[in-house]
Amino acid sequence: MAIYLYFDGEARAALDYYARTFRTPIEQLLTYGEMPDPPEQPVLHRRIMHGRLSLPGQDIMVADSREPGVLTDLSGFAIELEYENLDEARLVHATLSREGVDTSGFAATFWARGFGTCRDLFGVPWMINCD
Repeated sequence: MAIYLYFDGEARAALDYYARTFRTPIEQLLTYGEMPDPPEQPVLHRRIMHGRLSLPGQDIMVADSREPGVLTDLSGFAIELEYENLDEARLVHATLSREGVDTSGFAATFWARGFGTCRDLFGVPWMINCD
């Protein structure tokens, strides 16, 4: 499974942040300027056309919009991550929440040993679950 997130010029920062947060390397990073037929506008050349890192069971991919200013909101979804290790789940939730917003805390529930929701510093919503 893959998740594809679009940003307005923040894709590189987001990819670096996710690589640090999930302790995994960036596997792919291409700019619009590296395309065989790059855009005419030089401002787009440094924007990310495609970036990817892998988590167990899914990839996170990112790109910047080719039209600056058109992306205004990330809503109507959440990225759900499953963990077996409670301490690891708690750490990921705390890390994503640190510069973002902790929307529920992380605690035991009737369905899981630990569960929490948050929005990271880029506004991406996450659900962290540990059965």
